[in-house]
Amino acid sequence: MNFKTRTNNITKVLYVILILCIVGIMVLSVYSLFKQNNANNSKNSDSLNNIANVNSNKNDVLENDATNANAEDALGNLYRQQTTESTTEPQTQPAATQRLITPTQPATTVVKTMPPPAINQDSQVISPTEKKADSVADQTEKAVEVMSVPAVFIKPLNGYVSNQYNPDTPEYSVAMNDYRTHIGIDIDSDIGTDVKAVSDGVVAEVTDDPLMGKTVVINHADNVQSIYMNLQEAIPKDIVVGATVKGGDIIGGVGDTSLIEGTDVPHLHFEMKKDGDYVNPMDYISF
Repeated sequence: MNFKTRTNNITKVLYVILILCIVGIMVLSVYSLFKQNNANNSKNSDSLNNIANVNSNKNDVLENDATNANAEDALGNLYRQQTTESTTEPQTQPAATQRLITPTQPATTVVKTMPPPAINQDSQVISPTEKKADSVADQTEKAVEVMSVPAVFIKPLNGYVSNQYNPDTPEYSVAMNDYRTHIGIDIDSDIGTDVKAVSDGVVAEVTDDPLMGKTVVINHADNVQSIYMNLQEAIPKDIVVGATVKGGDIIGGVGDTSLIEGTDVPHLHFEMKKDGDYVNPMDYISF
């Protein structure tokens, strides 16, 4: 065999091999496509099965809800029937275990709590409003009792009367640099000395007079008033408007709060009125 013939044979063999390779590749491609189609079909089948299962579960849930609703309706009807029977039939339980149910109030009604009622001395139940009204009435009654007793007057404090009652002749005021009448009396004493109510009465005013300082006014029987001025700023806590006092009760202390009489020695400026008019305190009290 010559060289040319051998070359032709080799070329033929190569062609055959190439054709076999191409055929093999085509077979593999067809097989891959077929396998991929089968896989896709399987996935689609699984998806359809899942969807079917979901729909089935949903239907089961809806059926269960309908069943439960029917059961609840039946229970509600049974409860309403029992409630109607319990409110119409007489109670058969022992008195110790029965619950009081009024026709217009369900047993589950929440009762609002109210403040405990006040009990008076006669063990009668009264409301807080009535109690307050009684308290005011008691205070008024006490004031009337005090005002109805004839007044007996005592000295508001022991001391020297340095300035007399003089409503007609003006006197020179060093502090104000003018002339003024003196419609009370000045009783000299140390600052802080206790000042006492001159008789039983009711506190009418507790004020800070711009000229005469801390002032307490007490109403007495027979339409008499006693007026205490130039007191200390601090007074007993129970000395308030409307409070009843007894003769001799401490209402304050001698101070130096008066602007007009600030240059004088410490003293109590004391005034009295009868039927609204100023009177001489020394006509009622012996000093």
